[in-house]
Amino acid sequence: METKNPTKRILIVGAGEAGRRLAEALENQPGQNCEVVGFVEDELGIVNGSKKRVLGRRDELLDLVERFNIDEVIVAYAPSWQDQVIKKLFGNGHSDIKVRVIPSMYELLITKPVGAAVNDVPLVDLTLPNLSRWYALLKRGFDIVFSIIALIAAVPILLAAAAAIKLTSRGPVFFRQERVGLNGTTFQVLKLRTMVQDAEKNTGPVLSSGRDDERVTPVGRILRATRIDEIPQFVNVLLGHMSVVGPRPERPCFVEEYRKRIPYYDLRHRVRPGITGLAQVNGYYLTCVYVKLKYDLMYLRNISLWLDLKILLKTAMVVLRSKGS
Repeated sequence: METKNPTKRILIVGAGEAGRRLAEALENQPGQNCEVVGFVEDELGIVNGSKKRVLGRRDELLDLVERFNIDEVIVAYAPSWQDQVIKKLFGNGHSDIKVRVIPSMYELLITKPVGAAVNDVPLVDLTLPNLSRWYALLKRGFDIVFSIIALIAAVPILLAAAAAIKLTSRGPVFFRQERVGLNGTTFQVLKLRTMVQDAEKNTGPVLSSGRDDERVTPVGRILRATRIDEIPQFVNVLLGHMSVVGPRPERPCFVEEYRKRIPYYDLRHRVRPGITGLAQVNGYYLTCVYVKLKYDLMYLRNISLWLDLKILLKTAMVVLRSKGS
């Protein structure tokens, strides 16, 4: 007789937006048997935007764990004062100032320390590493070779996709759109058209709502789900606009909006944008821009050819499962 895995009981410390998003994501995650019991916060009561309640204050955490038989505690706090300091220092995305902090025991446990010590005082370097010349040459060489092979291999797929687009909807096969790339420069990204012609004629620039977007054609839905619409971007890679792996390029109008709202946003423009990236293989099409940026910064902190290869392998798995949008 098959035994059913017991439900994991989770308590979230922090009832702000991050905590609410996390609670929703945990309980909607397929294949996971878990229950968010509630939140821990200093202000008691019902949490706006959630059916869960605040069960107690932070100083009651240990008692709450025992009282509600909690299996896992997840901390989802608002930004700390250290984070506010870093936002001010790195706010424009082009600061070369070196920033180091004396880490707490908690920070040493959750981070991969990059730094040294002054006498017996440990310091962690928060500055994103500069890419070495050798890495840049190897990555560019890999991009060129991979893109040539990918475009040659994809010729039959592109021909079939082009025919399907022309036979089912009015308009060109290819679609060009201005995007922001390395160091904030703009370029024209090349994709297969997946929406009706003049999709933004009456609305102006708007983000796609994914599978529910009525502007996406039936063929376009298939092209998006399989990522076939992205194949022409290998031409952008050969032209030097993009890399195979990196942060996804965004449109200038949205970049300007995000720059105002998110102090760290411009840091993602320190490298060439990519056809795929860490945010794409770990998140979803409609994943919040703040979460996507966290993945982009994680990529920049740990950037390497080995990481690029792992992202490509995960991208292949996503394509095979047709989880695109």
